Amino acid sequence: MNYHTIPQLQAIAHATGPIAGTMTVNNVIECFQQDASLLALPVETDGRFEGLTSRRDLFFQHLAKPFARDLYYRKPIRMLLDASPLTMPAGWNVHQGLEELLRRDPSLENDCFGVMEAERCVGIVAVADLMMTISRIQTGLLETLEQLTQRIRTEVEMARRIQADLLPPTPMQHAGLTVAAGLVNSSEISGDFYDLFLPGPASAGLLVADVTGHGVQAGLVTTAAKAGLQTLLDSGSTQPGELLCGINRAILATARQQLMMTALIGLVEADADLITLASAGHPYPWRYAAVDGRWSEVALDPGFPLGFDESAIYPEFTVPFLPGDRILLFSDGIIEAENGMGEPFGLQRFQQVLHEGRALGAESLKELLFAEARLFTGRASFEDDVTLLIAEREGNSIC
Repeated sequence: MNYHTIPQLQAIAHATGPIAGTMTVNNVIECFQQDASLLALPVETDGRFEGLTSRRDLFFQHLAKPFARDLYYRKPIRMLLDASPLTMPAGWNVHQGLEELLRRDPSLENDCFGVMEAERCVGIVAVADLMMTISRIQTGLLETLEQLTQRIRTEVEMARRIQADLLPPTPMQHAGLTVAAGLVNSSEISGDFYDLFLPGPASAGLLVADVTGHGVQAGLVTTAAKAGLQTLLDSGSTQPGELLCGINRAILATARQQLMMTALIGLVEADADLITLASAGHPYPWRYAAVDGRWSEVALDPGFPLGFDESAIYPEFTVPFLPGDRILLFSDGIIEAENGMGEPFGLQRFQQVLHEGRALGAESLKELLFAEARLFTGRASFEDDVTLLIAEREGNSIC
């Protein structure tokens, strides 16, 4: 049986020739006695359908009463016919048949029904056969669904691995800069990603991005964004605002305003002791100043999310980045991570962990932030993707 094709009632009907309405009850009894598999007989007179006589009704309803056989023995069978027999069109499928059966006979007192073509009964369907056919269809569909599910799991796992392989390994060191980054997926395919690029011997680019949502669609957007970034870098673009404009166009071409992405790009220029930042609706970065041993939020023009407006521009903001300083880029998943009572981790706890970990290196501080967020939520994973990227300049000792 092809489980993708739902059979019609005529396919499971038992072809049964009609009997005349004038046939005596005695002769009908003999018909049933000669064929134990016979559940019902169509009754016709002069080619006109009169009704059905079923084994169950005949023996257990009409003839079970005292003296009933003597009373009806030589009477025509039409005297015992149901005035409204249970019949259905032969062209209906089995699901339609079951729906009609439950509507007409919710207690399932009938063990069979007739199937009709035009005005003639062309067969009898046993209710047991109907149920068994539907059960087989459902079993076949479940098996097919399981096969498809396994295939999807395999393909999603492959996509997850590819996506993970696209993330640059950290910790990374370049031009006196140490970068540590990590990403915890909330589902197999992440809507977050981070990237590093090295435009020169004394400069390094940092990026953290977050698609609105997660899963396969979000993963496609992150792939488009990374491809767009690489194209821009290959063409010589390095400035954060310019890069965000180009990624914006790539996402608009891919997602067509169905999904948006927030992003933050920083360009560290070690020889100038500066970092230039540009934001596309992303949470503000946090900067650690070695001179006073304090973390503070870097407020800048938030900008429009990527994938929203083709003409959007992304202003740049430059701040000092001296030896011993750090910059932290992150997605909002860690701030919004909730405990069992629905309470978010929040910026206050986030800032407190940064203060407590001020003596730690970039990699250790990243791990501390993840650990404290997991401890707060009581779970190893989060409701949303969480990304952290910390860049630290070598130099003065940390306060």
